Amino acid sequence: MVNLRKRFSAFRIGRLLICIGLLAHGAELGAQDKSLLWKVTAGKNNVYLLGSIHLLKKDTASSKPIIDEVFDKAQRLVFEIDISNESPEKTQQLFMQKGINLDGKTLQEKVSRETFQAATIWANNLGLDIKMLAPFKPWVAALTLMVVQLQKLGYDPNFGIDRQLAQRAARANKPVSGLESAEYQFDQLDRLSPAVQEMMLRQTLAEMEQIGKTVDDMVLAWRTGDVPSAEKLFLESMTDYPEFREKILDERNRNWLPKIDQFLKLDEDVLVVVGAAHLLGKSGVIELLKSRGYKMEQM
Repeated sequence: MVNLRKRFSAFRIGRLLICIGLLAHGAELGAQDKSLLWKVTAGKNNVYLLGSIHLLKKDTASSKPIIDEVFDKAQRLVFEIDISNESPEKTQQLFMQKGINLDGKTLQEKVSRETFQAATIWANNLGLDIKMLAPFKPWVAALTLMVVQLQKLGYDPNFGIDRQLAQRAARANKPVSGLESAEYQFDQLDRLSPAVQEMMLRQTLAEMEQIGKTVDDMVLAWRTGDVPSAEKLFLESMTDYPEFREKILDERNRNWLPKIDQFLKLDEDVLVVVGAAHLLGKSGVIELLKSRGYKMEQM
């Protein structure tokens, strides 16, 4: 269990929520001269909404000029969680508190025989002892195996766009805040039904071999601002799992709207940075804001 704690102490749950897109399949991508960045205009100020990729490789971690330009204009930054105040120690404590089976049952007892066998095979492939995951819930096992695989492929949350911008904001003394807490994000995962938690693990295992190509395609869609391809990559896999999508995406999107409304009443420009999947689709933040009558411009 100690090794698992160490692995997760380096991650914050906001960075891990890329899982909402990692359960998708690849797609053909077409280059565009846009970014997954929108300007919302209400009169007094501008609010910029940037879809982030939470994990990137070192060689794809560079920002885009338009993002740098908007960062310079913004007087305040808002992330899913306040990265500057959510310490690794606090995140690790929450992870252990929410992720352990309190009923005494093991992971093997929580999932089907087939799912556990597949998890064991992948754990062995990644150099992990499946016994290390025994006390934990299926959603923890899914995230653990996914993160370790991504690490082996060179993906790192320290290169994520949100992490980069948070560090730049600290250097520039720009105020930073969060839309929600790390505890709330853990709770959303923990509130998934047992069946959906097993689905999350099973689907993750099914995608492990292709996960590198999938994330590479996501990064390309993000970098080129290809909204149709990004929607397919990030959202298509959740069509058959409405409970998962509601908890991890749609409910949170709705919760953020009143806060964005308040940002649009300030006397300063605000840059809001959230996982790219939150901005996409009919129930994404962009369409929800359009339905409220706001003028939107993809940049």
